[in-house]
Amino acid sequence: MKAHFGKFALILVAGSLALGGCATTGSVKRAQARADQAFVEGQKGQADAARAQGTADSAMGAAQHAQGSADQAGAAAQNAGAAAAQANQTATTAAQGTGEQIARLNSRLHRLEAAEWRRKHPGKKHHHKHSPKKTVARPESDQVQFHK
Repeated sequence: MKAHFGKFALILVAGSLALGGCATTGSVKRAQARADQAFVEGQKGQADAARAQGTADSAMGAAQHAQGSADQAGAAAQNAGAAAAQANQTATTAAQGTGEQIARLNSRLHRLEAAEWRRKHPGKKHHHKHSPKKTVARPESDQVQFHK
């Protein structure tokens, strides 16, 4: 970079000589001072640019790190969603199986309760009631004779 500013200063001085014809010692010194000041300003600009580049590189690294973190978070969220769906399916299957088991146990309990009630409340004995015997009156007698 120093070499570029030195060449720039030389071109500036040579251009001043060519335009002015003859240069005085004072004008050459002023031109050299301006060239030196331009060189110093150029170095400051280059240092600022280097700092800005370092900051930009750091920002790029931070952005890439953030993108990697975001990608990992997205993958974790996807995995969590898949695990939740699997857990939901497992819970649904278990609930269905439990529901069926409850229905079977409820039916069995109902049968056992009915059997216990029948045991405690025996049915009444059904006696066969015979129909009354038919009687036939004899015309020649006042007595009634029973059919067998």
